[in-house]
Amino acid sequence: MIDQIKAVTLMVLSALSGFFMPISDLVVAILILLGVNFLSGWIEDSIHADGWKWKKAFKAFTECFFLCGIGAFVFAMGHFMHKADAAVQCLTAIYFAAIWFYCINILNNWKKILVEGTTIHRFVSFLHFVVSMKFVEKIPYLSEFINKEEEGNEGDKE
Repeated sequence: MIDQIKAVTLMVLSALSGFFMPISDLVVAILILLGVNFLSGWIEDSIHADGWKWKKAFKAFTECFFLCGIGAFVFAMGHFMHKADAAVQCLTAIYFAAIWFYCINILNNWKKILVEGTTIHRFVSFLHFVVSMKFVEKIPYLSEFINKEEEGNEGDKE
């Protein structure tokens, strides 16, 4: 009985991995990004004596599950609508936006980790500037979103 359950489980996992093969590189890239984000946040917390927090770790794993779920959902919907290529293109744009947000967070953590005034700190600060101000122009609708979000925050202050 256990051998049959193992065999069925392996068949289901093989079928799913074959189905999601076209987006496997995108999902691996997001998993790497989320891993670096998790590690940089953990190191930054450790340096500033905050230490390990289960709540932050659970949040990181939840975000990972959520982003992989979005990928699976978008690709599956595109596949069943016979638009798999369009789904991959859409997912690429979604993941580029996620990459932008997480890169900003990673660079912020690095800036807090590094000693101010050092060459590497200046380099990371430059990267933060480029990614946060210039790279945003390359992602469709992201600069419009940022401007709208900033206008909303200004209205809250009044």
